[in-house]
Parts: sequence; C-alpha cells; structure tokens
Amino acid sequence: MTARGLGAAAVATLLACAAAGCSSSPSSPAKRAGQPVPKSSPSAAGTTPAAPVRLRVAVAAELPHGLSRTVAVADNGAILLLGGLVAGDTTTSTVLRFDPASGTTTTAGRLARAVHDASGELLGGRAVVFGGGAATSVSDVQDWRGSTGSVIGRLASGRSDSAAALVGSTAYVVGGFDGTSMVRTIEATADGVHVSSAGRLSLGVRYPAVAAAAGSVWIVGGQLATTESTRSGGQTDDIQRFDPATGRTVVAGHLPKTLGHATAFTLGGAIYVAGGRSGSQAVRTVWRIDPATARVTAVGTLPAACSDMAAVVIGDTAWIIGGESTGPEAPLRTVLTVKLG
Repeated sequence: MTARGLGAAAVATLLACAAAGCSSSPSSPAKRAGQPVPKSSPSAAGTTPAAPVRLRVAVAAELPHGLSRTVAVADNGAILLLGGLVAGDTTTSTVLRFDPASGTTTTAGRLARAVHDASGELLGGRAVVFGGGAATSVSDVQDWRGSTGSVIGRLASGRSDSAAALVGSTAYVVGGFDGTSMVRTIEATADGVHVSSAGRLSLGVRYPAVAAAAGSVWIVGGQLATTESTRSGGQTDDIQRFDPATGRTVVAGHLPKTLGHATAFTLGGAIYVAGGRSGSQAVRTVWRIDPATARVTAVGTLPAACSDMAAVVIGDTAWIIGGESTGPEAPLRTVLTVKLG
C-alpha cells in the first residue's frame, strides 16, 4: 500500500502483538470480487476441532522502536529487517539486524529507496527486496549487502502489498497492487536482476499470507480492494497453490473465514498462518495447513490480535516481528518465537 492518511492510533500494548489490526482492512467480509469459488470437499479442505500439533508461542524480545510492513530475511543466523513503516505512518529505508541469540538489534545500513509493503528473499547471499510502496507502488528490485543498497532490477510493473516465497533457489513474487489494479502475474527470479513471468493467480489478491511447502507456493487469503485503501472491497478465504513446475495455480481449499494482512511461515513441512484481520476484526488465531490435503486446523493463538507482521524461520523456530495494533501510526516492537511441541 502507498500513502494512506489513516487516523491516529492508540498506544500499542507493551509485549503484545496487537489489540486490533491493520486499519486499512475492509469493513465487509465479502469473499470474492466476482462469483464465489465452490468450497472444496471436507476431505480436501475441511476444518477439524482439534489437532495433535501443539505450538509454543513466546515473547522473545523487543525492537528499539515500532516497525511494521517490513521485509525480514535470515542471513547467517541473524535476521535483517529491510524498510517498512515506523511511528507516524512513516516509510523508512533503514536496515536493522536482529540477533536471535542475544535479542539485540543494531542499525546495519539503508536501502537505496525507502519502501513499505514490499516482499523479499535472500538470493545468492544477499537480501533482495521486491517493489513496495512509497509515494506510489514501485517496480524497483533492490539488493542490500554490507551497509548500502542499490537497485539491481525491475518488476514488470509497480507492485506493493505483495509477498514472496523461495522454492529451491528461485524467489516467487505473488499478489499485490500496482496502484490501479491487482497484479495477478507471478514473477520469478534467482538473482533479482533477471525477472520473468512464471504464472498467474487464480484470484488476484493483495496482503496475502504466503509460504512455500512441498515444492509449491501457497497463497492464503488476501484483500480484494482495488482502491488505494483496503477499507472496502472485501477479502477472500481462498487457499491458492501455485506449482512452479507447471506454472498452474489452483484453489486448493478454504480457510474457515476470510482473512487478510496475515503472516505465513513453514515449520515441520506444514504451513502456519498467524494473525491478520478477518473482516474488520483483528485475530489472534494461528492456523495450520497440511500441504498434502489443504486441511485447515486451528492450532494456537498469538498473545494478542495483530496484523502486518514479518516472519522468518531459522532452524526449528519461526520469528514473528513487529506488526500493528490499531494502525500504521503506532507499529509494534514485539518479537515472538513460535516452535512446535
């Protein structure tokens, strides 16, 4: 998302991951922009009341200041946080380095261009940031190494509100908004310099939760608004699966409710979707999606409802960083860990 002009936010709750959610979410829980996609059969994408999987969610640390809508990548045991929003709904170019071992954060440098609502991955040992919002949705592909950033490539069009996932050595950029319409094209790159079209989404979405599992990219939920604000336009409960080998995207299943502005990660081979907003309400729920069946199970909760967090997995731990409580004016400082068992 680019310029928003939202109202003032309440003070974020200390050591919580939010009390409300992103203030740019829709007030209507509409599921589709057009006709509904038929629900999958219960055996393929049903929900179960309980599951043997248990999650341990804990507050691990705090950032030196609030941060949301940032790009997080793991780099040699550390977590780089590139760009995003800081207090006052301000877009930043700062790159932070968070040390999971000590819980400390240091300033590592700056991007070539300040962006928020971007996506990114680690490619060839360097952090690469795709698009994002500034005054407008931008097409820049930026890399960052050492202390400085540079623009190394271009997406096919401006793209903010996207997400990315890594399959093998290739990053896939999915979802997003170009300032006028949804970007349905899925773009692929192994170096950030050479970017090509790899497929299309079944349903164009922005602010989806995205993760890779079982050789596919899973695109969960998302906003449907095609205006600058996402306050209207609805959300979807679709679980889309993109197969890089065939270039095809299918609707593999459905969440129990519509969801946008959530965060996804993979642990133990399964996809976990945390927080976000369902309709106009922020949620605490953590959902598990089985990539073999697309079955959805509620397996845990966050300390409080939140949206627009960053997530990265190191070893057996998912780190959920920052996010929003009442809106982008007051991003959160919280760093959470999520483990199985």
